[in-house]
Amino acid sequence: MYATPETGDGWITRIEGREDGGFVVIARFALSPDFRRAIGGREPDLVFAARSRLARLGINILPLGEPDLDGRYCDIRLKVVPAIVSYGIGAHLERIIVPGLRVGRLVFCPTDNRLDSADIHRLIRDNRLQVPEGFSLDGNGYLILRPQRQIFRFQKPLTTEEITAIATHADGKDLLNRLQVREEVDHIELQPRDGLVTACSMFLHSHYVVLRNLDESLGFHLQATVLDPITTRGTNVYLEFINRTEQLIINPSIAASVHEAIRLDPPPRYWHGHDLAEPAPREGSGPDACQALIRVFDRLEASPVGGRYSHRMMAATLDPLPLLTGAPPEQLWTHPQTPRDPRIGTDLAAGLVAEGLHLDIPVECGTKILGELADGARATLLLGYFPNLIEHTEICAAALRQRVARIVFRRASFEHGPFLSSRDHGRLADYEGLGLEVFWCNEMRGHVVRHVFRGLRGYFTTSDKVDRFSSSLIFAIYGSTRPLNDRAVRQTERLLENLRGLFGSDIGILTGGGPGAMQQVTDIAQHMGLMAGSSFIETIDQEPNQSAEFYQTFQARSRQSRQRWFEIASFHLFLIGGVGTLEEIGLTLTDMKLGVIERSPLVFFDGSGNGFYWQGLREQLAEMARQGRVPPWLIDQVLMTSDPDAVPDFYKQRLRLG
Repeated sequence: MYATPETGDGWITRIEGREDGGFVVIARFALSPDFRRAIGGREPDLVFAARSRLARLGINILPLGEPDLDGRYCDIRLKVVPAIVSYGIGAHLERIIVPGLRVGRLVFCPTDNRLDSADIHRLIRDNRLQVPEGFSLDGNGYLILRPQRQIFRFQKPLTTEEITAIATHADGKDLLNRLQVREEVDHIELQPRDGLVTACSMFLHSHYVVLRNLDESLGFHLQATVLDPITTRGTNVYLEFINRTEQLIINPSIAASVHEAIRLDPPPRYWHGHDLAEPAPREGSGPDACQALIRVFDRLEASPVGGRYSHRMMAATLDPLPLLTGAPPEQLWTHPQTPRDPRIGTDLAAGLVAEGLHLDIPVECGTKILGELADGARATLLLGYFPNLIEHTEICAAALRQRVARIVFRRASFEHGPFLSSRDHGRLADYEGLGLEVFWCNEMRGHVVRHVFRGLRGYFTTSDKVDRFSSSLIFAIYGSTRPLNDRAVRQTERLLENLRGLFGSDIGILTGGGPGAMQQVTDIAQHMGLMAGSSFIETIDQEPNQSAEFYQTFQARSRQSRQRWFEIASFHLFLIGGVGTLEEIGLTLTDMKLGVIERSPLVFFDGSGNGFYWQGLREQLAEMARQGRVPPWLIDQVLMTSDPDAVPDFYKQRLRLG
């Protein structure tokens, strides 16, 4: 995995005063030991990069003077001003420029990792770097970027509450994406003493880009100047320009230096918490590790769990690794002693007390052992089942006191086998927010997987594949549970080969995980060395494939919410499918229309040779467009084809790649 050499976001520690309609503040940045070593006394190579969401609000944050490094921290004086006058943010600035506001990061941009023009051209030619159409490379090694002919404007004047939410809330960027809409223009007109937001397309995989204001006559870019590998992929690479001259500027541009990102090779994180460079088979993630952990669970549960919901084993240990050799955990609870659960079944799943029991009798559960752990113990919990509501609240409380650092569960659900509920996915998000690692000893698939978030969505994958999952460019591919014919399989393979040729080999696919076309696409991808994942839904007519390298599971009632997990995909392709695929088409089109997912090419592909399967949908969309029931730009994003060689050209055209 590649990353920009940077600090985390710094925060305002003090407001010094007002100046020129803005504020002068002091911001502090935490410096990790690795970052301090990388700098090595080269403070002039540090660049302050403001947060993108603040720049998109028209707020510019300029460094004043040199950074003041003092051991673990760095302090910088910054000037915060409302730079895009027409946005009207200045009247609200006082409400958001307060101590604690995160303002941006420090990025190390030395000349020795900067590429020259020949290097950049080679990357572009070999499809290892995708840049906007109309780019130039100058004699000083700068990449000249020209934005797409579009601007972003707010649908209405923003309220103080909306601005505060955008600037401070974790999901503030989602709100900003809904309020700031795209408008196509013939030419970008940058008015004197004002500014605007536009965008370009770019895909960075193993490099980072630093925007440089070398020629103000073509516009001055705000201080959100660093584009990172992996996260910079798509059509909405925002560029924020202001015009500091008295003349109109048409079609602004910006110079950029391209730098080699640092390669991160963190050791895999295993369920036992030990960083092992070469773990023994039973200490890793594969079948041997799964069987070894199952034996641990069998020993701790003491007897078959049977059909009682209340038999939910919970154990806590400070060092899990000795469990593999028979050592006992520090704390263990297997099942309640009182009140007795008189019935077999799921009655305690919905209510805390089974029918017929006295409601004033407290229900005993395994979380009682959490009270025996010391604050800061950072223990590992082994659970017979993924936590229910009561267990979840107690685990979160223990995590806040750092009594727990890791959860390892054996079964996803008492009633639904390996499928998690919408509430369970919310609990996984809570654990991520609290810094808890989550592992699943998935007996059905014969491995131990770790839950890893990519953006707002989490998937399970083995510890050795976390890096690849986090960095792959994902294509969502939808299709039928019925198999494709031989010709369609060959054409689909050709399509994936073309995508690899355009974007490089670091791509992956995500399917619904069923049989038929979904299994065939998975097999093709893995034969080509691409990563393959699945989003499994609980059904009675689909056997989940066993070859997915990353996956998530959903109970039947979570069909609609399941689509949110396809948001990790940059692109969506639809093969021949039935009503399930039709539902996914509707959700994807609606998400794109509403701005839930980024505008990107949508491909409807039929390589079967039996007529054109999508002709009816093509006519339906055309009629909807004729009646004004679908925005024209959405129709422009759609390609319906039986030719796999037409897809790369369509991608380059719609993404405006050079």
